[in-house]
Amino acid sequence: MQDTQRVRSPAAATDQPRWDDRADVVVLGSGAAGLTAALAAAAAGASVRLYEKSSTVGGTSAVSGGVVWVPAHDRLPGASLSPEDALAYLRAQSLGAMDERAVENFVRTAPLMLDFVEAHSDVAFEVAVGFPDYKPELPGGKPGGGRSLGPAPYDLARLGDWAARITRFPEDFSNVGFDAETRARLHASIDAGGDVCVAGTALVAGLLRGLLDAGVTPTTGQRAVELVAGPGGVEGVVVEGTDGARRIGARKGVVIATGGFEWDARLVADFLRGPMRGPVSPPNNTGDGLRMAMAMGAALGNMGEAWWVPVIQIPGDTIGGRQRSRSVRLERTRPRSIIVNRAGRRFVNEACEYNSMAGAFHYLDPRHGYANDPAWIVFDGEHLRRYGFLGVSPGGEVPDWFARGTTLADLAAATGIDPAGLDATVAAWNRAVGEGRDADFGRGDSAYDGWWGDMAAPTPARRTLGELDTAPFYAVPLTVGAMGTKGGPRIDLDGRVLHVGGHVIPGLYAAGNAMAGITGKAYGGAGGTIGPAMTIGFRAGHHAATGESLAW
Repeated sequence: MQDTQRVRSPAAATDQPRWDDRADVVVLGSGAAGLTAALAAAAAGASVRLYEKSSTVGGTSAVSGGVVWVPAHDRLPGASLSPEDALAYLRAQSLGAMDERAVENFVRTAPLMLDFVEAHSDVAFEVAVGFPDYKPELPGGKPGGGRSLGPAPYDLARLGDWAARITRFPEDFSNVGFDAETRARLHASIDAGGDVCVAGTALVAGLLRGLLDAGVTPTTGQRAVELVAGPGGVEGVVVEGTDGARRIGARKGVVIATGGFEWDARLVADFLRGPMRGPVSPPNNTGDGLRMAMAMGAALGNMGEAWWVPVIQIPGDTIGGRQRSRSVRLERTRPRSIIVNRAGRRFVNEACEYNSMAGAFHYLDPRHGYANDPAWIVFDGEHLRRYGFLGVSPGGEVPDWFARGTTLADLAAATGIDPAGLDATVAAWNRAVGEGRDADFGRGDSAYDGWWGDMAAPTPARRTLGELDTAPFYAVPLTVGAMGTKGGPRIDLDGRVLHVGGHVIPGLYAAGNAMAGITGKAYGGAGGTIGPAMTIGFRAGHHAATGESLAW
């Protein structure tokens, strides 16, 4: 069922409302963008109210790797991470769609955001040494990494009762792809037990502690349903909870940080550029902020884009009563696995960064529809014995939802993959592995390709290249999903929402996945979502509180 929402047009909201509560700045959403915006506003002396739709805080940020991509900081001794290199790198992958001024604003403000967050919260950032950019061979790219930073492990005991109120997924193999080994690759692994947390939990926990110390207590279970406008612009918001609707006045501004619209099927169908079969985020991002901004006449941007990711969907696996999707990293990158379509053909570099894979899944054959969706990850018995697969431990018992065959022909029959195509593809793949190079799609050519592969392999290419030659053979269906959408209201440099007429809508700000993504199609590296989200949240909170722009 479509997620409906009441909206009020500016013309219908000119009467002076009676407020149930009032503050200088009202922030909607408690992910990294919202928490940073609230922290910045409070640090600037504003009174702040923060409302969260869910019963827990943190949103998608809390179940992520918690990494921020800051492409021009000075925290890596001996490394040159200049703004000029960062801009050249993003420009090289933007396909001409990059707003140069907006991106430069992010690049130059992001280091200030790091300093601010560390000074006003419990978050301590650590460089994920060696983690390469996602397209490191492009001009300005960094094959040796240095631009991704993660939060240091954090003791949840410091949060008291709030420690149990951070968004989490069920404790199982995936956690949106962030299993133990994945966390180690993100430099987010720990040996300590007890209440020590890492990754997105640590980022949200540290930000939340700072906000609580600033005297701002989030109010959960309150969905924003309607912006209220007056002669001066947006003057407040209506939130709804189990106790009914409440009018919250905002003397200086409302910051929308409610996430994207990936869980609303109608909005997905209307706006995204191709199939998006399942989100990997918590099921609360239903476009609330987008609808409210549209009702105010906001200009929209980047609406066709998402933070794309290949996903698997396990039969009977649900979250909030809806099919759950789980991202795939290690399994498609390690040796002895490939991805094929129904014709049995490879169509993508399986080891490339996940966001870029969407283009291959979205290839539209005018006669037969989306030729590569759905697809299959095909792997052999030796892969399973060495590495395990999707929660199955090495050599462990294989679940019924894995397709299997003692021969490739048997596997084709079990899946519906064309047997001749699969046989020819595996033969060609094995020849390429023997030659040490994937001439068709360049798997193993990039410094990034081997990052999620077999780190014990003798060469970077061999971390991801490996023959499929050991029976039995297995296959798991794969499709395209998203971590979140990246379109929304257009903003200026301070996060102020722009009207379709080009002017600023007074009193209205947006940050995170609720705004038009400032990097457009580009995805710079690990943390390329949260880095800009927190940076714009920082600017928006400060400007809403003070009316002044941060200098860089």
